[in-house]
Amino acid sequence: MTTITDIASATADASRTRSLSGGNLDQAAFLRLMTAQLKMQDPFKPLDSNGMVAQMAQFSTVAGIEEMNDSLKKLYENNRIGDASSWLGRNVLLPGNVAIPNEAGQYAGEFTLTAPAKDLSIDFLNDRGEIVQSIELGKQEAGPIIFEWDALDENGKPLDLGALKVRVNGGVISGLSSWSKVNAVQSPTDGANARLITSRGEFWLSDAIRLR
Repeated sequence: MTTITDIASATADASRTRSLSGGNLDQAAFLRLMTAQLKMQDPFKPLDSNGMVAQMAQFSTVAGIEEMNDSLKKLYENNRIGDASSWLGRNVLLPGNVAIPNEAGQYAGEFTLTAPAKDLSIDFLNDRGEIVQSIELGKQEAGPIIFEWDALDENGKPLDLGALKVRVNGGVISGLSSWSKVNAVQSPTDGANARLITSRGEFWLSDAIRLR
């Protein structure tokens, strides 16, 4: 036999659910409340079940949409990891003020000059803060600036300079970035975002600006 306590319990559960979900009943709480009301209804004045059926149909639709969104999200993440595997051996443009040479010894990257500059230059510094190369760019208009430096010896062979810090002088810039080779792709088993393993370190796929 259903008692007032049953309805009170179901109502209390529904109230707690509303407080946790921003004021909306979830499907389980609605079912408990509906069941208690049906058991306690006056047989000579039965409850209108049309509204409850409509509400249940709405819950089912919402639940189906949520399940579909979860499935699409997992599919997107799996495809993104699969796409990342095709990046192996290619060069990716990544943010930061550190540049790594490619197989030919070239340091390359880009940045955006936010205002015109009269005497723009770029310095490449080693880990001791020493300038190993300077490039004079002179007068430049605002906009994207691409830089390249072939670090070669007198015989045309790449110098072994490793990672160098890039410093831009004579102008206000944003978006300093450099090219780096993708050596490996780390694909976590939990379906999280894959990570790119490059000569500059590890980066998220979302860090990549451009691929070539």
